[in-house]
Amino acid sequence: MKIQLIRNEGCHIWQTAEKALKETLAEAGLPKDYEIIVVKGNNQAQQYKFFGSPQITVDGVDIDPQAKNATQFQTEGCRFYVWEEKMYEYPPKEMILVALKSWYNEGR
Repeated sequence: MKIQLIRNEGCHIWQTAEKALKETLAEAGLPKDYEIIVVKGNNQAQQYKFFGSPQITVDGVDIDPQAKNATQFQTEGCRFYVWEEKMYEYPPKEMILVALKSWYNEGR
């Protein structure tokens, strides 16, 4: 499993996302192995399907169920998440946990 926390230079909420990621991995008893990537330039934004910071992916798949609808990728801007009818500035721990469980349930 390859986990990536992808961010840009301008949005500093990524630190909160990293804390949520670390806590979720610890609570799930998983290794705290993840990579932080700083997107610089439109080519990287396209490569990572990045449309705002912060973004967490598992094996290249964005953990946000709404991300599948994204078509315009860019290096700038912060991103918002909606989870269980609440808005967040970062992916909440529950969203991260559901993504990790889904990854394991698919037998990867």
